[in-house]
Amino acid sequence: MTGRRRPHWRPFVLVFVLSFSLAPFPGATPSAAWAGAPPATTGRLEARVVLVAGDLSLKPVPKQRFLIRPVGDGRAPIPVLTGFDGILRQELPPGAYRIESTAPVELEGKRFSWDVEFEIRAGATTTLELSSDNAHVETTVPATPAAKELDAGALYERFRNGVFKIVTDGGHGTGFLVSEDGLILTNHHVIADATFLAAKLDDRHKHQVVVVTEDAPHDVAVLRIHPDTVRGRPVLPLADDPPDHAPVAVGDTVVAIGNPLTTETILTKGVVSKVETDALYSDVNINPGNSGGPLLDHHGQVVGISTFGLGADRGPGLSGITRIHLARRTLDSALAAMKGKEPPSARPLPVESTYRFPPETVKTMALARSPKMKEYHLEAGKIDVQVFTPVLVASEMLRGEQEAAQARQKRRRGKDEEVGAAGGDPGQSFYTWQKNQENFRPVVRIRAYPEVKMTAGSAFLMGMTGSGGKLRFKTDFDRMELRRGDQIIEPIHPGRIKEIVNVQGNVASMKDIGYWGSYEYPPEAFRPGAALILRVWEQGVPEPHVLPFPDDLLTRVREDYRPYLDTLVPEAPAGG
Repeated sequence: MTGRRRPHWRPFVLVFVLSFSLAPFPGATPSAAWAGAPPATTGRLEARVVLVAGDLSLKPVPKQRFLIRPVGDGRAPIPVLTGFDGILRQELPPGAYRIESTAPVELEGKRFSWDVEFEIRAGATTTLELSSDNAHVETTVPATPAAKELDAGALYERFRNGVFKIVTDGGHGTGFLVSEDGLILTNHHVIADATFLAAKLDDRHKHQVVVVTEDAPHDVAVLRIHPDTVRGRPVLPLADDPPDHAPVAVGDTVVAIGNPLTTETILTKGVVSKVETDALYSDVNINPGNSGGPLLDHHGQVVGISTFGLGADRGPGLSGITRIHLARRTLDSALAAMKGKEPPSARPLPVESTYRFPPETVKTMALARSPKMKEYHLEAGKIDVQVFTPVLVASEMLRGEQEAAQARQKRRRGKDEEVGAAGGDPGQSFYTWQKNQENFRPVVRIRAYPEVKMTAGSAFLMGMTGSGGKLRFKTDFDRMELRRGDQIIEPIHPGRIKEIVNVQGNVASMKDIGYWGSYEYPPEAFRPGAALILRVWEQGVPEPHVLPFPDDLLTRVREDYRPYLDTLVPEAPAGG
């Protein structure tokens, strides 16, 4: 076959077929390529965000959020996000626009933000470069070779008002503001299964929040609060955190801001102990309530979300932090999910007073009156209702302390020797108790506990054989409602707490899961006037238990809160 001449007819066939294919069949509709495409109705924006560092290297700005605002027609702004290369692309209708930063970009002691106008033409691409040349620049702290020195106090003051206590009916955690639109980042386990959800911004402001997106496997959730309620508060910048190149290294100093235990907005400081693809480990102190709070590096950027503590028998242990790159996709989903949806209500929710009972006053009242638990007790079917006041709690503590001192003194002197009534100085350990300000808040706690019973089969076997029986909860608490006349008193905090019991004893054992209630109300609701009624629901039971407050219990509650109630403005007489 080598060297064989090709037939001369092949090129002609090719030309024939080619010319034939270009000619339309009779009656055929011309293609768009020949008849002309319809005019384009949109244009394209391609913007590159890049900064020049001190060594003249170019620094693309990845995962930075902007708002594109149409000029003059009242349309809603469009949230956009740069890619890892610092470039964003967006299809837009023709018209005039502005692109604005949602948060400044920080580099070498300076903050860069943009507000740049541009125009979109149909069928065309508008290219835009956002750089230091067209940015608004603010100087923060001078860049020095010792930039790794972290000023924890300065970071705390700068960002504390953007870190909030996330309150649920099952407890509380922490969240932090990541967008001027009201997006709040936190851990998923903080809000899991919550039916009540709010953000306490400070001592005087608490507002409803809603879940926008959640990622349970990575323990990340994005909440939304009405943007008007957080206007002017700092948005915490997120660090550039590629999975294979963390923004911090072992030995770097980091700080955590959160709401651990019964405190609010606490700063802790530590060093990075280990870096993994999805997590950081540090000796920074994280306690229950810190979960969902930001971990900041020396630049003041969020490198992770405080997630869990690794306890130890001795010492503080280590803390686990979710790396911030795991939250990026969830945040992007939140920006898309919130489009066209109304934010939650901006209505303020009730908060407790900043007043605190003087510890010595509470101790004096407890010793003088010596109230007992049974005097503050109500029954609601299968649920026991207990009212707690600071004076009652102090009285129970002091009484237990006194009884323990008497028992010790009796053991030392001998059973037949008379023991003095005092049995030692009651309140020797009161100092430890009084350091916890949680005990002196001006709130009336009403707790509802499901009663416990022995299962029928266990009761029979125990009666026949004397073997241990099995216990379980009779019911589950669902909710409660406090009414003052025709008015429903909104609780400061409605709590429905999951209780897991696993106790093995010689006489009886209990392995069960139940729910009990812990609601907090303002003492003002207990002032004289209209009748006070508590309604308590068991789970799965439509009708509530209706419990009128007895006059003697109301009198005790009012007396326990007298120092606080005396600071309030007297109520106006009915009809006056």
